[in-house]
Parts: sequence; structure tokens; C-alpha cells
Amino acid sequence: MLETIITSVATAVITGVVTFAAQERRLKSELRAEFMAEQVAKSLLEDERWKKRTFKVIKKRLGGFEDEELRRILVRAGAVRFEDEGEEFWGLLSRNRKDL
Repeated sequence: MLETIITSVATAVITGVVTFAAQERRLKSELRAEFMAEQVAKSLLEDERWKKRTFKVIKKRLGGFEDEELRRILVRAGAVRFEDEGEEFWGLLSRNRKDL
């Protein structure tokens, strides 16, 4: 009976540690991808040639994200949204304060 309990506890501990390590690795990978996406978005919006970029252009350059997820990435990068004649533009707040 004692052997069964010890075996069960050891199995649970080992399974927990392995599961924790796998989840930690997955989360770090996800966060790294999102952090890199923020950096790319900010770089696109810092380009001297454009103060604002259309959402379509940003999405084309920064693929692999759903629209709402990409909008959250842009906000975390310091961008704000503008609309002109039904088209969505994004620009860094630091470069577009006068247009708010």
C-alpha cells in the first residue's frame, strides 16, 4: 500500500514538472514572437518616409496575425489609429500628436 502511494506521488510530481517545463517553453516562444512583432510594427511606423501607414500595408508586412490581434500589437508598439474616407491608418503617437 505504501509503495503504491509513493509511486503515485512520484509519478504526479514528474508529470507536473514535465508539463510545467513544456508550458513554460511554449509561453516564452509565444511572448518572443509577440515582442518581435511589436518591434517590427514600431520600425515600420518609425520610417521617415511615412508618418502613417495603412492597416493593409502593415498587415501585408506583418503577416500571420488576425486583424484584432494585429491592432493590439500596434497599440502596444505605441501606435494610434486614424480613419480617412473609410480607410484605416496607423501611426506612432509620438509622431502624430498634432493630428489627434
